[in-house]
Amino acid sequence: MATEIQISFDANDPPKLAGFWAQALGYVQQPPPPGFATWEEFAVKNNIPFDSVDDYAAIIDPDGKGPRFLFQRVPDGSCR
Repeated sequence: MATEIQISFDANDPPKLAGFWAQALGYVQQPPPPGFATWEEFAVKNNIPFDSVDDYAAIIDPDGKGPRFLFQRVPDGSCR
């Protein structure tokens, strides 16, 4: 049985960094959970502030073999 792994990174701009690494690794943006057309819809349904949606971004291996990468926003100046 395979073990699922997630690698997390602090970022000033999670969507931008996730997009870069998705292209570099041949990964794709993680789709929203089943039953939701967008992450924004998921956020609204789960009472997550809409302005927090870009605080996180995740990319996944489309073949399901590689780890999931999570990029999370940190205060400006924290990433060097």
